[in-house]
Amino acid sequence: MRSASTRLFSILFVAALFLLAQAPIVAQDAFKDAKKDFESARKENSPTKMGRAIEGMAGAKTPEARDYLLGVLAEDQKDRKNKKPGLPGDVRKKLLMALSTFSDDESVSKIGEAVLKIDSLKDPASALDQFDFLLALVRMKESAPAQQVVTNALSFAGKPANPYIKCAALEAIRQGGDSRYVDAVVAVMKEDNKEWWTKWKIVPINVFACLEAIAQTDENEATVKAVEATADLAKLWEDDKMVVDDRVRYFAGRMLKALSGENADIMSWQFWKWWALQKKSLGKAPKIDKAPKKQEQTKAKPPVFNVAPVGKRFVFSLDMSLSMNMPLKIDLPEIEKRPPQRPSTGGHKKEADPEEEKRREEEEKRIAEAEKKRGIDALKKLPWQTISTKLELAREELARAISELEDGTIFAIVLWSTEVECITGGWVKADAASKAKWSKAAKEIEAVALTNMHGGLMGGLRVSDKGYKDGQPAEPSVDPDCVISGADCIVFLTDGWGSWSDDSNTQSVDDPRGGTGKIGDGTHILGPEIWPAIARQNLFRKVVIHCIGIGNHDKDCLKHIAKDSGGTYIDWYFDG
Repeated sequence: MRSASTRLFSILFVAALFLLAQAPIVAQDAFKDAKKDFESARKENSPTKMGRAIEGMAGAKTPEARDYLLGVLAEDQKDRKNKKPGLPGDVRKKLLMALSTFSDDESVSKIGEAVLKIDSLKDPASALDQFDFLLALVRMKESAPAQQVVTNALSFAGKPANPYIKCAALEAIRQGGDSRYVDAVVAVMKEDNKEWWTKWKIVPINVFACLEAIAQTDENEATVKAVEATADLAKLWEDDKMVVDDRVRYFAGRMLKALSGENADIMSWQFWKWWALQKKSLGKAPKIDKAPKKQEQTKAKPPVFNVAPVGKRFVFSLDMSLSMNMPLKIDLPEIEKRPPQRPSTGGHKKEADPEEEKRREEEEKRIAEAEKKRGIDALKKLPWQTISTKLELAREELARAISELEDGTIFAIVLWSTEVECITGGWVKADAASKAKWSKAAKEIEAVALTNMHGGLMGGLRVSDKGYKDGQPAEPSVDPDCVISGADCIVFLTDGWGSWSDDSNTQSVDDPRGGTGKIGDGTHILGPEIWPAIARQNLFRKVVIHCIGIGNHDKDCLKHIAKDSGGTYIDWYFDG
């Protein structure tokens, strides 16, 4: 009996060894099959198939699969630097997610080395590459070495200070949604570097955007730390008599609302100190009937196309394609019927106390209705009885908006169809004379040709204190002039679907979306090519992009752009 048992054990042992020996072969075959599928899908330009193939390679978990995916990422980074569309749709996100599954020490070391050998202060465009690698590391939730690499990048203390690697780390942590980094992110707020608040404002903006995502957790301590540090910072600003940038305040307010549910400006630091203290002692959000007085968000700006611009530097980017001459089907009564639209945010964590949650919901509804009323009241000023085309509506509302800008506001007008033109030549400071001049010019604009949506968005991102030059800089995402003195907010209006791009030469390609029309032969024409490219250009700058669609337009593309930037999407389609 014993010998039979021994023989059985021996057979099982040999079988187990055989299976173990076969495992690497199976994994290698799985990688080869997935690689073949990916290359086939890339030729078809099929995001769905590419995504599935990437998931297959991640499942293989071989060093060859890891190195191949790193190679694909390097190709995509190179393509984007050369103004090519890169991987379409969500494929890039799936690729970075796949890399995060390779959390062994060798892989972490390899990816970490790729981060640290990049000098993004010398070559700012390479900060986008740093972000890619850092995001993969952030998603390795169980890897202490990966966390250390990300923390080192966030606290990098070179001289001069490097805002780009900080923003790369902050955005990676934000997208990874990992509350383990709360202390490291809060520490950035406490750094003794006034340039973060006066010059490189993308740093505090990214800090607040990051905390909005990672401190909104079930861990009471994370929320308290974020609110306490923000209140301390606001008090320091007040003591130093610092004039705080409007967009910094906007993102701080968004973060605080997400964590607390309260609509209050960051400079109400007494309220926020009280709130954090109550939250710490009670373990839940306090009732505010005995709270210090709070100031609601910063003063509302005059609305444009029923949205409220953010900051003090606005670009009006308007579609001037020939389809804008077509009849306008929507009217003011139809616009009034539609529910109020608010900026795309992550909302706020629901409060367990039903009464407190009801109060917040009522407050939110009141604010939304008030914003809608302001927008409708502005639209009522237009001569609707003489407006019959989409172009006439765009002209009249642009002219009205410019005439009502607060003095001192900085604005620019970018018009686009086939070509892109900044008719103001760069920034204009609003005063009586400039508002009169450009309100008159707005009423004289004419529709021209095709629909270069990507070019119109890039045009808005390229305006800076250095003016505007068509096609330059190539990377407004990280160009120092654009980062420091570029737009706070872009109001983007279109009535259609992309049909042209900056690199198109001929209108000779069958439109894959259907119909008999032809589109340009360049890149960045279709929505799944446009919105990922704009999201990447806006990764660190966080320019708020409000999108208004009139008539039959690419809703999916505009929704993505608004959501990615924290802007508002306004749908003025009506088939009436």
